[in-house]
Parts: sequence; C-alpha cells; structure tokens
Amino acid sequence: MNDYNIETALKALGRCTPKAPEETVEAMVKTVRALNAEKARRAAAAGKTSAADKQKELTPRAELKAPGAKKVL
Repeated sequence: MNDYNIETALKALGRCTPKAPEETVEAMVKTVRALNAEKARRAAAAGKTSAADKQKELTPRAELKAPGAKKVL
C-alpha cells in the first residue's frame, strides 16, 4: 500500500470509530481507580494475614500453648 491509501484508510477508520461522551469516560476512570484501590487494600490485608500465618507456622507448638502448660517436645 502506498501512503495515500494508508492515510485514506486511517481517516475512514477514525470516522467510523464511535466516540464516548467525556463524562462517561471520566466515570469509568473513577470506577477503575476505586476498584484498583480496593484490590490493593485487600492485597495488603492478605499480606499481613499471610505473614502472621507464616510466623505461626515457624513458632514451635509448645510456645503456642498457655504459659503455665507443660512444654511438649
């Protein structure tokens, strides 16, 4: 294809492409940002939980019992 045909095809494509109203696009951007923030918050909470779970796994069972209980090895 030569440059003229490419330019003509791109112009036709631009005319046929639907345009969303600006308010709709802004609302979509706000929604995506809110969803990403919620996703990050949940990931941070899950990261704290999993770190606590890992610490429990690494702690010997005897230390998890009541302070006055006999230690079982």
